[in-house]
Amino acid sequence: MKLSIKTIEKQFNIKIKRKIISLGLDTATKTGYCIASSNNSYIRFDIGYINLSLKEIKDRNLRNALRYEEIYKRFRQLIKTEHVIVIEDVYYRRNPQTLILLSRIGAIAWTIAKRKKCEKIIWKTAVQARKALGLPCNKKKEVVMKEVNKRLKTKIKNDDIIDAIVLSIVGLIK
Repeated sequence: MKLSIKTIEKQFNIKIKRKIISLGLDTATKTGYCIASSNNSYIRFDIGYINLSLKEIKDRNLRNALRYEEIYKRFRQLIKTEHVIVIEDVYYRRNPQTLILLSRIGAIAWTIAKRKKCEKIIWKTAVQARKALGLPCNKKKEVVMKEVNKRLKTKIKNDDIIDAIVLSIVGLIK
């Protein structure tokens, strides 16, 4: 997907850096990612989705070990030195095990980015990233998805990818 920088700037009331690549990671067992590459006129969005649901494995330690190993492999391929990395930061909701899992996945992304000497690594909660773009902050993901699709004139139906797009745009803000 390729969109005009002027359109993005107008729709979100922001200013975009030129000639930069931002990788937004909505980290979880179902990780959305978006690589947003800007030139002087356009932003190209390359989006994807990593689904590591391993519910069939009953042993939680084995399940998580397999999950972390696969995340490590995928992130190592995805993260490049030239990227600004924007990782969704976690917050505590109800389940401490989920908090631990999400924190570890984010830490894997951060560690790979540091080892690859990425110039900038940004942690943003979903609320912080949405707020930076003037999006509904404390609404359900479906509301945010609808608003982002409306502003970008897209029809993306995966809320994890929408969050990754939001994070990647945040990485492009001047």
